[in-house]
Amino acid sequence: MTYYYYKAISASQSRKQLEWENFKRRMVRLLPNVLIVVGATAILSVGYPMLSYKMTAQKWQQKKIASPLDSNQTDSLKQIASKSKTFGGNTTPVQAAMEPVIVDGIDYTKADNWFTGTKPVKSPSQFVPVTSYTLSIPTLNIKDMIVEIGGQDLDKHLIHYAGTALPGQYGNPVIFGHSVLPVFYNPKSYVSVFSKLPTLDEGDEIYVNFDGIEYRYIVESYHEVRPDQVDVLEQRYDRQTITLITCVPPGTYTRRGVIMGVLEKL
Repeated sequence: MTYYYYKAISASQSRKQLEWENFKRRMVRLLPNVLIVVGATAILSVGYPMLSYKMTAQKWQQKKIASPLDSNQTDSLKQIASKSKTFGGNTTPVQAAMEPVIVDGIDYTKADNWFTGTKPVKSPSQFVPVTSYTLSIPTLNIKDMIVEIGGQDLDKHLIHYAGTALPGQYGNPVIFGHSVLPVFYNPKSYVSVFSKLPTLDEGDEIYVNFDGIEYRYIVESYHEVRPDQVDVLEQRYDRQTITLITCVPPGTYTRRGVIMGVLEKL
């Protein structure tokens, strides 16, 4: 007959083992609650910004500010669009918001890719005294962000679309900037700087410091367009305006959100 001998477990070892077993049981009981909290946090971090975005868009629609152009100019652009394959389709901003066009496989860090069917054109007759300037929006805590004139890399700075008017001139300077989900918003990061652009209200201020001169623009309107609706790049030389553009809804590339401001006369 074979006999087996086992080393006796001391009282201290037995107590430690019991404590470890109790700890594991507590963790098993807590795990479902932890997963619920993590899941709810993830849903809220995505769902709330989208709900907030929808409410903001509705706010501007209720103000009936659907286009920064007067009716005559809008009709003129529609006639041009109907004759050009470049524009294609209806150019009404309200319909653009209803019929999003999702573009895949495009490098959106390059300013050239933000609107289809057009490329920035540099005017050889236009004298540009500087290559960059700064932009500030106090309401969004954006301060002295660099805007590169005719640049491409939106990860490194805001982009002034080449061929559009310079700040302070008659015409419409067009500035592009990135957006992400508002939960990741950082007004000091070029990757997320324009994330809260749709939350601006009529009357908010936009400051541009160009070639040593500070210009103050007042927000007048917000609307949305599809990537193929390039009329937002048009220049009107009877006004001094500024246009800020980012991708919306935040964190997507479906449409382009457009803020337009008017230069305040000193």
